[in-house]
Amino acid sequence: MRGCSKMKLEKSNMSMIEVEASILNSDPYYNRIAKDKEILTMKEIKAEIHESLELGVERYLLKEEGEYVGILEILMRNPNDGYTWLGLLEIKKEHQGKGYGYKALNLFYDMMRVRQVERFRLGVISENKPGHRFWRRQGMKPVKFTMKDNKEIVIYEKKI
Repeated sequence: MRGCSKMKLEKSNMSMIEVEASILNSDPYYNRIAKDKEILTMKEIKAEIHESLELGVERYLLKEEGEYVGILEILMRNPNDGYTWLGLLEIKKEHQGKGYGYKALNLFYDMMRVRQVERFRLGVISENKPGHRFWRRQGMKPVKFTMKDNKEIVIYEKKI
């Protein structure tokens, strides 16, 4: 795995809620545009995790040199469109810009190749300018627009 020798994926579960909260609440800007509030409560985080697990999402913590640096969610088959989705890639705010997002993506790409996934999708809230810049640099192409929770979402797709 190119450039991923130190980063590890660790399957998340409800016992990791404190770790997840520290990652999810590290970026008030993202929470504000995604959830209309800067800090998520433990109850909201538990509900989000529970909802994801009910959909069949695989949820991982990203660990680098013994520290949890992010969260990665994968939905192998979205029931709405049949595509594999990268549901969430969030890097703890203090670790953004250090290459962890790229390392996580390389782990994701390797996992998808093993599973013979040829393309995947993800959604970015329209007003998330840093998110659009990041994903476009990764070669993602916008394929359509939709609405979710009263927010316009740009759906991107990439061939692996």
